[in-house]
This record gives sequence, structure tokens and C-alpha cells, in this order.
Amino acid sequence: MSKSTEKIKLLQKPKKGKMGGLFIVFIWIAIWNIIYQLLHGVWHDWSIQVINWAFFASVTLFFMQEELTYKQRFLHTLVGGSMGLLLAAGVSLSCKMLMSLGLDHTTAVAIPLLICVAILILANPYLPMIFNNVGFIYFIVSFVQTDKIITNLPSHLVSLLLGSLILNLGCAVLLNLYKKNLAKKQNVN
Repeated sequence: MSKSTEKIKLLQKPKKGKMGGLFIVFIWIAIWNIIYQLLHGVWHDWSIQVINWAFFASVTLFFMQEELTYKQRFLHTLVGGSMGLLLAAGVSLSCKMLMSLGLDHTTAVAIPLLICVAILILANPYLPMIFNNVGFIYFIVSFVQTDKIITNLPSHLVSLLLGSLILNLGCAVLLNLYKKNLAKKQNVN
């Protein structure tokens, strides 16, 4: 059956081993959610501002990139997310500069915003690890607190790095171990 005439299934049976892998991912994230909540105050006491959304969004975006290997997903998430945060900071700085030159607020926001969106979209085919959907999401979410984009940039970058290292690298290692175990079991049978 061709893809254009393929029927949409509401319910389907997952591939063998898929649910076990997803359960491992769920447990890993649940454990780190508890650890994060326990460490949250401690991290602030140590002046390590770990931002919840930047920490946990990394794992969501890591798993939304299904066509890539785990190594590629890790790099795309970390590098793309960092680029999104840096571009958001660039928009904020550029907007302030353009307004100081006499441009009205709307124009001062529109020019750097459109340039950054164009870069994220048009550079993707050439540099997908740097300019990708992860970067686009981190770019957009950074504007929730527009007045704090620059001051929160170091915290967002640290949070993205820690989330990628702890959650994504941890998930990748656990899933690779799980897949190797499944492969051994299949070879024995």
C-alpha cells in the first residue's frame, strides 16, 4: 500500500521492546524530576540557577527527533537549543540598540526577530545540528520573559546543558543497554 493511500490507525501494537524502552525512559525522567525538586533549593544556594523548563524541555525535544541516532539527537538538542537561546538574546540586544537609534518598538523588534526566524528556517538544510526545531522552540520559549532574556541566558544555557547531559545522555545509555540486552536474548533464542 502506498503512503498516500495508507490507512490511519487509531490503535496499533508497538514493536517488540518499544514499551520496555519507553518505561525505562519514564522511570529515568521520574527519578530526575524528584532529584531536581530536591536539589532545586540547593542549586540556588550554590548560585547555580537551573531553570526547570530549559532542563526538562531538552528530553522532550530529544525524543521528538525520531529519525536521528541517539548521538545525533543529543548533539541536535544541545547545540540547537543553545543556538535558539543565543538568537533570542541577540534579538533582545538588537531591539534595544535599534530603539536607541530612534526606531519605534515594533520595527526594532520585527527586524531582528524576522532575521533570526529566517536564519533558523533557511539555514536548517545546510546546518541542521545548529539550526533546527529544538533551537526554534528554545528561541520562542525564551520570549516568555522578554525582560529577562539576557540576565537568564547563562542559567538557561546551564540548564540546557545539565538537562542534556543528565536526561538525554542518561536515556541514550540506558536505551542502548536495553537494546543490547534484547539483542542478546534474541540471539540466544
